[in-house]
Amino acid sequence: MSRKRSREKPSIDTQLVEIYEDLANEDEKIRFKAAHAFLTKFSPRTNHSNEQLSEAVRRLVRGLCSGRKAARIGFSIALTEFLSQQWGDPNNTDGTSYISQLIDVLIKQTETTGDVAGQEERDHQFGRLFGAEAFFKSGILLQVNAPSNAWERTLDAIYEAAKKKPWLREECGWILYGAAQTISEGDHDLRFIQVLVNKLVKSGLAKTPEGIAIWLKVQIEFPEIELPTDIWRGGGPLLAKHKLKLAKILKETTSAERPDEKKGEMSQRGSWTSRIHFAWNVILSELTKEKHTQATGLKSETLSLEEFWQVAVDEHLFASTSSDERKYWGFLLFQQVFGGAPRIFLQALFSPNFMRCLTNQLASKERYLHRAAERTIKTIMKRANLEPSVAAIAMSGLLADSLDKTLSFDSLTKTKTVDRLMALSDDLSLRHFVPKLCDKLVRPGVIDEKDATARRQITINLLTSVLKSRQSNAIRDIGSSAATDPTCHILEVFATYSYFVIEKSHFARPDCPVPPMSGRTQDTLRTRLSSCLSYILSRKPNPALFASHVVGVVLRHEIDEQMHSVLDFTSALKDTISKARAILDKVQNRISTESSDKTTLHAFELLYSLTLLQVYNGDADAVSMLNELRGCYNLLIERRQVADRFGSETLIEILLSFVAKPSQLFRRLAQQVFSAFSSNIQRDDLQSMIKVLETKENLSGQNEMFEDEAGHSSDAASSTDGSDVEEVDMTNGNGAPASTSNDNGSEVSRESDNNQDNSGEEDEELAAFEMKLAQALKTRPLNVETDEAGNEESTDEDMDDNQMEALDEHIASMFKARKRAVSKKKQKVDARETIVNFKCRVLELLEIFVQMRHTDVLALDLLVPLLIVTRTTTSSLVSSKACNVMRDFSKLCKSQEVPQIVDKAAIVKLLREVHIEAMWESSNAHASACSQASLLLVKILVADDRENLRLVVKVYGDTQVSLLMDPNCRVKTSFFTDWLNWCNTARPAR
Repeated sequence: MSRKRSREKPSIDTQLVEIYEDLANEDEKIRFKAAHAFLTKFSPRTNHSNEQLSEAVRRLVRGLCSGRKAARIGFSIALTEFLSQQWGDPNNTDGTSYISQLIDVLIKQTETTGDVAGQEERDHQFGRLFGAEAFFKSGILLQVNAPSNAWERTLDAIYEAAKKKPWLREECGWILYGAAQTISEGDHDLRFIQVLVNKLVKSGLAKTPEGIAIWLKVQIEFPEIELPTDIWRGGGPLLAKHKLKLAKILKETTSAERPDEKKGEMSQRGSWTSRIHFAWNVILSELTKEKHTQATGLKSETLSLEEFWQVAVDEHLFASTSSDERKYWGFLLFQQVFGGAPRIFLQALFSPNFMRCLTNQLASKERYLHRAAERTIKTIMKRANLEPSVAAIAMSGLLADSLDKTLSFDSLTKTKTVDRLMALSDDLSLRHFVPKLCDKLVRPGVIDEKDATARRQITINLLTSVLKSRQSNAIRDIGSSAATDPTCHILEVFATYSYFVIEKSHFARPDCPVPPMSGRTQDTLRTRLSSCLSYILSRKPNPALFASHVVGVVLRHEIDEQMHSVLDFTSALKDTISKARAILDKVQNRISTESSDKTTLHAFELLYSLTLLQVYNGDADAVSMLNELRGCYNLLIERRQVADRFGSETLIEILLSFVAKPSQLFRRLAQQVFSAFSSNIQRDDLQSMIKVLETKENLSGQNEMFEDEAGHSSDAASSTDGSDVEEVDMTNGNGAPASTSNDNGSEVSRESDNNQDNSGEEDEELAAFEMKLAQALKTRPLNVETDEAGNEESTDEDMDDNQMEALDEHIASMFKARKRAVSKKKQKVDARETIVNFKCRVLELLEIFVQMRHTDVLALDLLVPLLIVTRTTTSSLVSSKACNVMRDFSKLCKSQEVPQIVDKAAIVKLLREVHIEAMWESSNAHASACSQASLLLVKILVADDRENLRLVVKVYGDTQVSLLMDPNCRVKTSFFTDWLNWCNTARPAR
């Protein structure tokens, strides 16, 4: 019986199967490892047959047609390297004849026959493109010995796909562009490029975005190639005369959207993608080259970036009729160009339609392209951070359109883009940007006064923001650079148009405003000038230079015959200004010649400069201040009588008048000058400041403080005395305080209770007024219910004319009385606010004094007044500031940095006064301040002689006895706790 022969099992290379599987893996490392394994397996040294190599190519091409995972990427890498490894050697002529068979494999394996699904057809089309790209990149088609038809057959396959499938056209164009790039990078025969161009024209793709990109590549990299002259007449697509045609092609409109399309022209891509076509990159890259800029300057017909952007991007992509999809392309193009183009091209990107679209999309989060607009702003800020010079370019572009409107870019978009760019700008950029803004201020471009005022308001706001956005170290000391310094330029413009008017007859002057500055604009300029100087005062150690520079500008304009001041000065006032100017010149001369005491001289320079500006602002008190300053200067500087009582006291009075003004500028001025003269402060000067702290916080206190204040009659003062908190002597015979009413210890509550009392009085007066009015009209008051309508006294009788007239007079007198009562109440509120603000400003000066002279015995005169004002004030703000001064004083006095004792008995007496103040029932803040003051005096006594502790213990013991024996003594427990804690730290070491 014969045995049946078994069938042979086909041999399967499991290793190769795994390699093919891994080539499609999504992990890049696994794909690269698989490609390396494949190339190793088919190394030329392994001597594989042509059939095996052909099978390997077939299998790789089939993998390119797979749509799973990352198959195309992995198989494409393997195929490219495999072709280059096997047939890429130009010295190997045996394999070149086999290239045509490989192309046959590619075309055959990527063909679709019969009725196939759309996805399968797309996979095969993409497989053909990826395979052709692999052939191009491997270089086997560009060998000298390669079959002449191999290059043409591969190009035909790509051009056919581009014509047959419009959605593949961009990919086909990119592969052909890459092929041209490969040829340009190597030493290859130019016939390959010529064939590529000929087939491009023959296929009808020359006037497509892909064709333009390839055309430019050939034109730039291969100037010796003869390009057809009937496609782009004159030399290429980047000519000014072709800009409209170029823009329409790049817009990628369909045939239906282009009724003027010539017959035979290739229709554009039908579907939209969020990706920018690579042709844009090619064109923009060429237009943003330096050599192209030079060529544009020499040859007017060459297209510039500005012209291209205006037509292709602004008028087509950002047109009002363009779709959101095309506008999205426009934003992507802006981000790309702004992020990498040289600075000279950036200004052209801020075109009108782009700015309109950007502003609209940023204005609301509900807009379809809001995120794209936000990314555009982020691109601007990112480059501005890297290159500060770009910030001014971006500001100029963002503001170019808004300066011709009534709202700025930041206001329209609800962002702070311009403010942030201002902070990033460098001096060199601002020197070009600020003059442009100033020109807009002088001549806003409209004749109507109302429109001009609105536009000038925007410009003034921007100039103020430019100055205030600069870092403190950017506001440099001015000297020879004053003419170009942005800060000085802004101050000069503000000063010029705040105080002077140029005659209309001198219209030809470039600085003559058209139309003339309105009164509202001049008021705004004066306000902003003060605000800018105040900002400089807070940022610069020597702001007098800027203030004197502004005064110098004003005084120069005074002698300009073509300009006249807004104010008409009398001859006496002009004489005062002239004398002040002479003293200011003396001060400046001393500063330049003397090496010592420059701080005092700069303080006088600042005082004179800002006081002169106040004269031009129309402040009547400023004239008398100039006269007083002249006396101070003669005593403190000319005669060197630093200790002269009149000089320093007069200076303090002037500074107090400055801090009394509701102006941040003069508050900072007073602080700056006070710091300079703090070493000259004497006891009488300090007492004049303490007197302010002792002033009542009501109308009578205001009248007492400002005796010459207009509008406060003696009747008004006397009528308010009864409503103020009564001042009673609350001490007993031993100097301890008598019992006070219960207090919750909170300054805020005290102020709230005061407001509630005032509110209760107003309610009572209002109810009384309504009752009187109801009686006059014979009706019942509002909110008063009656049991029965019949209970009310009613009458149907009409009043005659005499009765009506008498009633009218009676009601009129009632309303007048009501108005007077309301006016008095407002006076009380305003007076309290005035005194509270004045006290706060004085406390700020005293804080400076403590910081500068905390080791001086004179500073101890402040202890008790600070404690009293902390306890008696009705304002929590005043109490807080007084406590801060006391706390700073205590912290500054450390170790041996304490005042030196001259009279020990006086210090002990002051300590007892502090303890008496601590016995009052008051807030916790007052108790803490008392404890700090007491311990400060203890440290002073101990620093002088440790034996003084015996006296200190006796004082604390007396206070504790008062707490135990006297019911009126309300000293808090924390007062003794702080003392015991200090004792633990002051004990001598063992």
